[in-house]
Amino acid sequence: MAADVVSLVPVFKIEVDGTELAAGSRAAVQGVRFEDELNVASMFVLKLSTSDIEKGDWQFLDLKTFHIGSEIRLYFGMDSYEEMMVGETTSIEPSFGKGISAIEIRGYDRLHRLRFGKKRRTFTNMKDSDIISTIAGDWGLTPDTEDSGTVYPYVYQNNLSDLEFVLERAKRIGYEVCVKDKTLAFKSSKEKDSESLSLEYKADFDEFAAKLSARYEGNEFVVQGWDFKKKEPISGKAKKGNEVSMMSAKKSGAEMTESAFGASISSVVDEHPQDASDAEKVAIARFNSHIGESVTGEGKCLGLPSLRAGKTVKVKGIGMFSGIYYVTKTTHSIDEKGYHTSFRVRRVGI
Repeated sequence: MAADVVSLVPVFKIEVDGTELAAGSRAAVQGVRFEDELNVASMFVLKLSTSDIEKGDWQFLDLKTFHIGSEIRLYFGMDSYEEMMVGETTSIEPSFGKGISAIEIRGYDRLHRLRFGKKRRTFTNMKDSDIISTIAGDWGLTPDTEDSGTVYPYVYQNNLSDLEFVLERAKRIGYEVCVKDKTLAFKSSKEKDSESLSLEYKADFDEFAAKLSARYEGNEFVVQGWDFKKKEPISGKAKKGNEVSMMSAKKSGAEMTESAFGASISSVVDEHPQDASDAEKVAIARFNSHIGESVTGEGKCLGLPSLRAGKTVKVKGIGMFSGIYYVTKTTHSIDEKGYHTSFRVRRVGI
């Protein structure tokens, strides 16, 4: 990647309610931060000086430029920029001190809307993808869903916010949830995708810490249930061979744990599968969530707007820990120190 870098000049752009921040207001910006994480609403934080030196007065405290609910469209880059997110302002935090007073404008993408309220309701004869499409419409969002397959005669949302409920349904079958502008996506993990970036130690990043951990929940998952109509057990299992992707690893964390400490099985009895196919789907999701944390890592590099959660990257130059990783979180910051990107990653093994 390093050979592709043409310029190292950090640039950003902020649009508020469809209008680019005026030059005078832009000059007051002390820092801009953007965070995205799997299955979490992306967040922005803008820090601005509240002192208007020319007028000898306060600025931004009248809530005219920024207000609760104002739409923020944020762009980051080196030399040229790309859109990072579209969000809505949810908090305004002025602080006053002996030195320069400042104000922080904080907000999230529209996934945050699903946090409002708690609901009790029933969905009948619907797939998870259909349920999420219904919920998206409730919040004025356009659904972009991957067919989840199984039709459930009865799914109960029991005193949960829509976000809690959607994430619960997604986790159950190994799907991910995110919002881009006004579109809510509900799709399977992208761990099997080809790497979108290649990062090499000492060329593209100077900081990286990794951790390889034993997998205590075992090397096999069995989901068990009961078919009340047929009066017979329902069962599904997942083990080696059911990996979404080995991500270039030769051995998964579960395999290494089995070699060191012996085989073990985790039984799952609280998922109430619809049928054997549903039970297997849940087992595979549990298995992949378990081994997906076999190796975790954190790193930092110069600003890289294309490095985002939900993408695969190839990390090179760190020995046995080199390979394909799945990005779980990134933090992009522009301030007086320049533009830097911090990232968290995971993979199934070594």
